[in-house]
Amino acid sequence: MLSSTGLAAARRVRVIGMRSVFSSIARISTRSAACPKVPASVRIAAVFNRGFAAAASRSATKTATATATRKTTATKKPAAKKTTAARQKKKAASTKKPIAKKAAPKKKAVPKKTGRPKKTVKEVPENVKLFRKVKELKAKALLNEQPRGLPARSWLVFVQKNGGVPKGQTATEFMSAMKKQFAALSSVEKQALQDEARANKVRNDAALINWITTYPVETIEAANLARSHLKRLGKTAKLSLPDPRRPKGLLSPYIIFTTQRMRSGELDNIPPTARVAAIGSEWRALSETERQPFYEAAEKDKERYKVERASLSPSP
Repeated sequence: MLSSTGLAAARRVRVIGMRSVFSSIARISTRSAACPKVPASVRIAAVFNRGFAAAASRSATKTATATATRKTTATKKPAAKKTTAARQKKKAASTKKPIAKKAAPKKKAVPKKTGRPKKTVKEVPENVKLFRKVKELKAKALLNEQPRGLPARSWLVFVQKNGGVPKGQTATEFMSAMKKQFAALSSVEKQALQDEARANKVRNDAALINWITTYPVETIEAANLARSHLKRLGKTAKLSLPDPRRPKGLLSPYIIFTTQRMRSGELDNIPPTARVAAIGSEWRALSETERQPFYEAAEKDKERYKVERASLSPSP
């Protein structure tokens, strides 16, 4: 196979050979006209040129075929390259790392609506707390609801009969004048005042019992507890409400023994404080067998309390 330079040289030789052949034929034809015999040298050159031209044409044909083959091969190779490149692209696409998704931008934190500032709770002073507590206890104690009774003492009966404080005189002056007049009373007058005071007390007790029974037992018990609390605080001097519906409290063995000794009359000549001390020492000196009757009496009293408690009408 010839290179591109060889092919170009072959083409030139072929062209030059053909030209020389045509020029030789022309000369031969002109000479033949003058002289019919062709010299041997011319015939030999023509044969040579003819053979060379045939060889040149054969080599040119071979060269053209080889060139065409190379062209087809060259055109096919890029296709193979393309397919290889496509596969490589697919592989690259399959082996490519997944593209990380961009994180969504964080939303700005919206500040919470505070609105109105919360009111700070002030600490309540102790005196205000005490005032509120006393007010609540007085409401439970039924102090304002309790009916006012008639004067139950001779002195109060005397003051009530003489009226109130006159105009132009102070309460102190009025009370000092009342004391002088009361001290100047005779014994008969004083006795009359005492009798009237006792009658007022009986009326007051009856009115109080009637008023107490208008309330449930539980309300009266709560009122008595509130009154005892107010007494400890020094806010009232009123006594507890005597509810006849309420059963008497439980008696312990020691209370039963003390009551028995007080009623015996053996300790009447002893002062009250010494009497209580003597009863305590006697109780401590008793054996368990001697205390047994008092324990049995306390059990009976417990049964009495249960029965009386159960007999109470339910509160409305």
